[in-house]
Amino acid sequence: MADETKSKCACPRCRMRGLMGPLMLITIGAIFLLGRFTSVGFEELWPVILVVAGVVLLLQSSASRAGHTGS
Repeated sequence: MADETKSKCACPRCRMRGLMGPLMLITIGAIFLLGRFTSVGFEELWPVILVVAGVVLLLQSSASRAGHTGS
């Protein structure tokens, strides 16, 4: 069973890591929305997903570990 007394890490690196999923969902949704209302479709915009993932990974790798709790 998980230990409920453990607090989540609030260091900048862990906060950036938690942004990957939500940003990917927002990006994919925006791409499909653009495809719905413009002539530009998913076929032309899928590389944006890779760019967003790369930016998040870059920010995560450059974020400070100060205050990191955990392994």
